[in-house]
Amino acid sequence: MEEPDRPDPDADASEIQEWMDESFDRSVVEGMESVDDGNVTVEIIDYERDEVVGTIDTDGNLDTESEALRNVSGEYIDRGIPVLVPMTNENDEGETVHADAEVIIEPGADGFVRAFVDELPSPFDCDMGVLDELPTFDMREPSSEGAMNGRNS
Repeated sequence: MEEPDRPDPDADASEIQEWMDESFDRSVVEGMESVDDGNVTVEIIDYERDEVVGTIDTDGNLDTESEALRNVSGEYIDRGIPVLVPMTNENDEGETVHADAEVIIEPGADGFVRAFVDELPSPFDCDMGVLDELPTFDMREPSSEGAMNGRNS
């Protein structure tokens, strides 16, 4: 899907809104096209250079020529990404207690790509329309159990 042409500077509000809608729809379609049998691939953008500098997929395969991106990504790919996951437990008195558990999301787990992109330092990120469509980690999903290492905080 091709990026819609930016409206002229003298465009009215309805033309600008139409362009924004088309641009957002294109971003979502591109994000959804990158999902293949649960494996998600996302383009990583360097916003200072305004260019795509690599891709990452659910399995932790990083494709980049950027030494800076490779340096900041290495530990996340090798060791996983620590995230806080909301938990609900009962204490000894039977009361419901809400707490966060720290889990390490490793490559292969649902939510790895989203956690990876969330951890990247500036100027690296991905398109916000795509980010909204990425799966998140869910401790209740059986597929996540083997791909994470849970630690209580």
